[in-house]
Amino acid sequence: MIDMKHARFRLCLAAALLASVPLAAMGQGYPLKPITFVSSFAPGPGPDLYLRPLMGKLSQQLGQPIIMETRAGAGGAIAWQYVTRAAPDGYTLSMTTNSTLIQKYVEPDVGFDSLEQFAHITRLTLNGSVLVVPASSALMRLEDIIAAAKASPGKLNYGSGGSGTPSHLASASLQAIAGFDAVHIPYKSTEVVQALVRGDLQFSFQVVSFVGPLIRAGKLRALAVTSGTRMHQFPGVPTLNELLKNNLLVQESWLGLAFPARTPAALVQRMNAETLKALNDPMVQKGAENSGNNLVPTRTPEEYVAFIRRENEKYRDVVRLSGLGPR
Repeated sequence: MIDMKHARFRLCLAAALLASVPLAAMGQGYPLKPITFVSSFAPGPGPDLYLRPLMGKLSQQLGQPIIMETRAGAGGAIAWQYVTRAAPDGYTLSMTTNSTLIQKYVEPDVGFDSLEQFAHITRLTLNGSVLVVPASSALMRLEDIIAAAKASPGKLNYGSGGSGTPSHLASASLQAIAGFDAVHIPYKSTEVVQALVRGDLQFSFQVVSFVGPLIRAGKLRALAVTSGTRMHQFPGVPTLNELLKNNLLVQESWLGLAFPARTPAALVQRMNAETLKALNDPMVQKGAENSGNNLVPTRTPEEYVAFIRRENEKYRDVVRLSGLGPR
């Protein structure tokens, strides 16, 4: 009986000592082995141009390799489903984007919930997309698209990287607000821009990293942007909100880092601090610039989560307006 009491006392004492250790100290020995970064983007132009140097810099700071693993497809759902099932131990790192929120409303059975199944670390980038037409198109302004579509309903077509993607949502919500009808043609994300250049599509919303060089080369024409303010890359191009006076047309693509849910807060805080430090690296900044992305980090995980909650409410309304959710 005495031995059992002593055993319980030792267990209670150990628990009390563990509870007295500051939470931040739990992250000091981390990481002890390589980290896997799961990306939903295939190597090439776009986020990969800054994510690779960022992971390289983080690896250098943390003293462990960061292995980049690509799980592209289904608008990012394949990667996100995988990450939500990973152990919450700080050794599976990934990203979330505005697509992570949108897909839940477009496809409720998509298999993940961005707010509940990720431990968010920090936002990295924040960018509007660009409404583009082929350079040979007679459509010179947003008003021309609206007028042509209203004159011949269902004649104009537009492309996106798939149903429910931000590109699709931007076009669908524009149609709902401006009151016109056009045909959606889904492509693999890497094929949309080439279809535009060939003239197979009349218009599309695309991120700057994909269409910026082609706009500057005179192969595509920019008519409007979805950002809250005009883009520094194209200061002469108006925002949709300027033209149509509707805040739901402000739809900015963003990307941030995340662990699986229930990852200890100390590890989330540690990765947040290391990421903010790594974003100052010239190679990371050059990669973001070359990809047409604006680095706009949030300073704390809490700030990032608050931002995501606001975006979640907005995209719920945008999907409902666009009629893309379940019937």
